[in-house]
Amino acid sequence: MKEEIIPFESDGLRLVGVLRYPDEREGKIPGVLLVHGSLEDDRDGNGLGHPDGRMVYKTNFFLEISRHLCSAGFATFSWDRRGFGESEGLRGDTLSAVQDAKAALDVLYSEENTINPDRIAVAGQSAGVFTICLLAEDDDRARAYILQGGLYSDYSDMMAFNYLRVKEYAEKSLENLLWVEKNDLWGLVVGIHLPLLEKSAKEGEVECDITYKGRSWKVQLDPLSYKQEYAPSKQFKYIQKPALLVHGACDLNVPVEDVYMIEKELSANGNNDFELVVIPGVDHSFQEVAEDEETRLRERMSLESFKRPYKLEFFNVLIEYLERRL
Repeated sequence: MKEEIIPFESDGLRLVGVLRYPDEREGKIPGVLLVHGSLEDDRDGNGLGHPDGRMVYKTNFFLEISRHLCSAGFATFSWDRRGFGESEGLRGDTLSAVQDAKAALDVLYSEENTINPDRIAVAGQSAGVFTICLLAEDDDRARAYILQGGLYSDYSDMMAFNYLRVKEYAEKSLENLLWVEKNDLWGLVVGIHLPLLEKSAKEGEVECDITYKGRSWKVQLDPLSYKQEYAPSKQFKYIQKPALLVHGACDLNVPVEDVYMIEKELSANGNNDFELVVIPGVDHSFQEVAEDEETRLRERMSLESFKRPYKLEFFNVLIEYLERRL
């Protein structure tokens, strides 16, 4: 796999991405744009910081996808999110993410010596699914879309799914509480303050102060996330090209039920050219999970789940789909 570092501009900011493609190729090849979710900050698909200061294990999610796709003859382009790696600015909101994805897609289409412009797909991971839906509203150049771990439920439901379980687990016993305070204090504190955070965001606040046992945090909010016109369920109507829906059966970030609701929504809006794959035994990032539910939950809270290997089936699903559709 070869790598070419490419700076580009979005909203007056200098962002930096990487084009990856096979060592050996004949002519122009198909390309895939990799769009960040909330857990991917850099071009390699790593989270580079946690709100409570914990170390986040490097998973190299996009790098691993690129290695597999390049070995199958595809190119990929990914970039450092605003404020991370070599990219300028501060981490942006929902609309700036769409703007940056559009600028990154322009880069992929501009690589005329490497990429076949008629064979480009856009892949969004988690919140990146929301991003590419909004991107598709005004830019339909992509030939196909890949929706990985996409959210259909409202943002408030997603927050409750992720953080109420931490609070509820801590409330089961003193032993659980002490464990959670040590391993996922942030999740506990957010779970306790969910009503306040939602109320503040709906009132247009962009940050909110929360406290727990003498400690305080300033939580960044995105009021747009709670506006009904930007509800995830309302954005899938913009996906009117072939699409692959892929979800982990043991996803603890976005319920697996959401992918079936996305399936129905696409069909209801006239797009029946899609395929759905639920991969057993993997989480939100398509990493393998423990067999028992409590271990899965504790590893999710402690971030130990990021140490687990990716399941090869996920990469094979992507390759097999792209070989047929690009």
